[in-house]
Amino acid sequence: MKLRFNKIGLAILMLLGSTSATFAADTIEVKELTPSEVLMQEVAIIGSKFNLKDIAGSAAFLDTQDIREHGVADVNRLLRRVPGVNLRQEDGFGLFPNISLRGVDAARNNKITIMEDGILTAPAPYSAPSAYYSPSTARMSGVEVLKGSSQVKYGPHTTGGAINFLSTAIPTNETYYLKSSWGSFNEMRSHAYFGNQEVTKYGKIGYLIEYFDRGNNGFKVLDNNFGGTTGYGEADTGFRKSEPMLKMSFEPKSNMYQRFELKMGYTNLDANETYAGLNDDDFRQTPNRRYAGSRFDEIESTHTRNYLRHFLEIDKDTNLITTAYGNTFSRSWQKLDKVGGVNQGLAIMDMSAGGGYEIMTGKAAGTLKVKDNNRTYYLYGIQSNLTHKLKLGETDHKIDIGVRYHYDQIRRLQASDTYTQDANGYITSHTSTMYGDDGNRLQFTHATSLNVSDQIKFKKLTFTPGIRAENIHATYIKYNEDSVGDHAQYITTNVSENYGMIAGGANLKMDVYDEGGQDFDLFGGINRGVSPPSPSASANSQMREETSVGYELGMRYADAPKAFSTELIFFLTNISDLIIPDSVGGVGSGSTQQAGDVRTRGIEFAVNYDHGLRKGWKFQTPMYIAATYTDATFTDASVTSEDQESIWIGAKNGNELPYITPEVISFGIGMIYEKLNVNFDFNYNGDTFADGSNQSSQVNPVSGAADARFGKIKAYHVLDATVGWQFNKNVRMFSNFKNITNQKYMVSRQPLGPRPGLPFSMMAGLEFQL
Repeated sequence: MKLRFNKIGLAILMLLGSTSATFAADTIEVKELTPSEVLMQEVAIIGSKFNLKDIAGSAAFLDTQDIREHGVADVNRLLRRVPGVNLRQEDGFGLFPNISLRGVDAARNNKITIMEDGILTAPAPYSAPSAYYSPSTARMSGVEVLKGSSQVKYGPHTTGGAINFLSTAIPTNETYYLKSSWGSFNEMRSHAYFGNQEVTKYGKIGYLIEYFDRGNNGFKVLDNNFGGTTGYGEADTGFRKSEPMLKMSFEPKSNMYQRFELKMGYTNLDANETYAGLNDDDFRQTPNRRYAGSRFDEIESTHTRNYLRHFLEIDKDTNLITTAYGNTFSRSWQKLDKVGGVNQGLAIMDMSAGGGYEIMTGKAAGTLKVKDNNRTYYLYGIQSNLTHKLKLGETDHKIDIGVRYHYDQIRRLQASDTYTQDANGYITSHTSTMYGDDGNRLQFTHATSLNVSDQIKFKKLTFTPGIRAENIHATYIKYNEDSVGDHAQYITTNVSENYGMIAGGANLKMDVYDEGGQDFDLFGGINRGVSPPSPSASANSQMREETSVGYELGMRYADAPKAFSTELIFFLTNISDLIIPDSVGGVGSGSTQQAGDVRTRGIEFAVNYDHGLRKGWKFQTPMYIAATYTDATFTDASVTSEDQESIWIGAKNGNELPYITPEVISFGIGMIYEKLNVNFDFNYNGDTFADGSNQSSQVNPVSGAADARFGKIKAYHVLDATVGWQFNKNVRMFSNFKNITNQKYMVSRQPLGPRPGLPFSMMAGLEFQL
């Protein structure tokens, strides 16, 4: 059955909401909402840690204190505190996170829904979800995580979950903020904003101007910067990221409360980052080394994000939020593609005289092919959400109806450079192809979605059923790829596909006990999740969406007088028609495949406790535990891959999914005494397989060739610390220490060989707020 929702339906819903508001204006007197209430209804999923108790499912809220007091700029380090999260680090700084919720594929966040202020923020979440952009954690005021049945309404990817980043809100009073720090690897980090709200005769006007900047020289060391004298290559392995943002709001004087908000944000990233890794022998000796052959690698990207949002309180029980949005993203990643005509993962294992390893390290003559993965993305859309509360008999209802029209696209226009070096590693010649010669295609998607849910409360029970339906029209266009490049383009393939997806589920929560600051809840849920294929897969290969059925059962207990809370959840998800990108990390043929079934199941456990607060001591001792056990295994013998460069080849029934760590434990403890605060954060990750064959050796299971991308990632642990001193209510001094025991550990074998985690580093600085 094909679902047919369209732009007309979207317009009708918004028109009805606006029309009903107009007729109600003369008769309804509405009490004005507080600014915080308006903000939370506009941009947030959860809103606060306090609201977690009302959610009949698994969710987490990390607030400003979690981000600032722990000195977190890397989203990987922040999300360690959330059970059910698996992370594959890549660069050590959190620029390119790979996040998995409850055992779904982590590669480039392609199986979860990423939002900023309630708006899809991945460059092309339908056409190319595996893109190289993630919001900067250090500039956020909060991060919300929803898993399982609690995230049905947030698509398009509804199997694993959703993450919503909350940007800095417009302050209600005149506010000035500055946080500046300096540290290891010559890192400098600054975050500043100012804003206010003022009452005029036309209504209340608000504004916020913000700037975030971060940069360093990197912790990896190039073998030799041959570019120092020849002009070829980058000077270091660091990056620079700059992000200005403007927000403006207007609350007109009208019979009904309403609020307009405009947001315009921009990100510029220039990073000397690489796909290249090391072979295992070199990693054991010098894990922070970078081979000379990767000295050309650099990614330059820009991202714009804009929205205009309107909040309208029709009456005390009904509000309508409508948002028009548009983002752009462009990137040029020049990265080493071939060494002596051979894939890097194979080349660095070739130890023969004059072979790939010697070419890569600048000790033999040969060629280095550098591909410019040049791509542009943009998206736009409009979404509207109507919420209405009503009472029917003994039941209280909160009905939520959302509709969205969304368009996104990716344009790939790639070129390559081939450098010839002599036996001493110096470049002797250089040739380039035209753009379009090494990848020339366009993919775009029109998607219209409708979601409906009803939170029904009856005495101590809360039952929330919900459904999400989506109609997708995907188009794939391929142009000629030859030496004339973009100067004489013609279409070689032009195919489209229209299909529908349905996701939905329900959860049930029982308030077993809620009295005297104690709250004990039992909850459970079931949901059907979906994840759409890219247009090249759906339109060109007639691939259908990945589907799943997930179950969860849990309990949540809090005792405020004893400063204690805990949560325990069991989950099970059966995934059918698993969509796997053969080009994991960009090294395979790039043809997406549908490869059978997977089962993920596990336990999530969390505890928060403050013994000092409970005993009434002069100092507080906050602590937390977040632990996850995940069993993510292949259950269909057809799971395999035809691409011999893919890490999915060799998968068998019962094998673990690549990069889903079975045991993850995080623990933290702190002390707050008058003006001093100290925190320690510990994280443990168990052994993890890097490929579907679950082998320990660095050998391709099909070809038999030595390949550094295959094998196991050994268990590791990391200890961080933060110290802060509050001089007065306006000024705070702080210092952050990462990996204080200077553990040398591997975080990934993707994209092209073993990669290290961040070594010992520290930052120190001052924070001002007026």
